[in-house]
Amino acid sequence: MNPLAQQSEPATLLSLRREWPGLAAPDLDDLVGDLEASFVAPLRRVAPAGLGLIGLPRWFGKRFHREGDHLAGMNLLRSEDEDALAETLPMTARVEPSLLDGRPAVAVSYAPDAPVPWRWVRDEIRLRPDGSYLGMTLVQRPVLRMLGGTPFLLRSAASRG
Repeated sequence: MNPLAQQSEPATLLSLRREWPGLAAPDLDDLVGDLEASFVAPLRRVAPAGLGLIGLPRWFGKRFHREGDHLAGMNLLRSEDEDALAETLPMTARVEPSLLDGRPAVAVSYAPDAPVPWRWVRDEIRLRPDGSYLGMTLVQRPVLRMLGGTPFLLRSAASRG
């Protein structure tokens, strides 16, 4: 068999949106630690620049720790020289029905007094078959809510090779 035929196709924005309904919520404990984010085309260049404009320049990903029945966490930013990670923008996470399809997902929310637009943002996370996580960013504002989720991928930073 052709070895290239065995490789899965690279994820795209559309394929991730289609994948979402078939995925399950991860166990909260599986998200504890540092998670490195990545984007798929066409968001690879656009999303990092956009995040920089709204307060997350050089966004690396998320860091979670357990607090009772939920997770507490921070977003992580790379330092200018990329040697260190800085914490910013606190968040909480718990399993809740997805705003996209009503099925369980880990819902990540920001404080009501977080800077704009973060107070309106909800990230939802589900587990992919390869062990990575699919995140969907939702902006809970009229019109923006109708656009559906913007996908991003998370992988344990400990699994970096």
